[in-house]
Amino acid sequence: MSQQLLLQLGQQGLNIAVANRSPEAIQAINMGYGAVSTVGVVLPFSRRQEYEADRIGLVLMAQAGYDPRESLNFFKQMMTGANKTSPPEFLSTHPADESRIRSIEEMIPEAMRYYRK
Repeated sequence: MSQQLLLQLGQQGLNIAVANRSPEAIQAINMGYGAVSTVGVVLPFSRRQEYEADRIGLVLMAQAGYDPRESLNFFKQMMTGANKTSPPEFLSTHPADESRIRSIEEMIPEAMRYYRK
């Protein structure tokens, strides 16, 4: 929510700065601002949140007595049934499947510190 408020504030400041331009120019500038802020700020932040959620999930499942290594099987199975027409990662709110699996592989050693059979 804070991020959206800051982006809106930035857009309002931009609109004040270009107020003397034609309506078409203002519309084009606002569209450009929207695209740049979405691809440059919103989507990467969403992917970071997904990675953080994966890390927390691995730790919680390990603390609950589930082997965090099994999450790799889950995500690999999920990949086989995934829609193969997904957008490029930089246009997505979620990490690409391959990136996510690589990241989970890197997180497993941390999660294993919490795992007790």
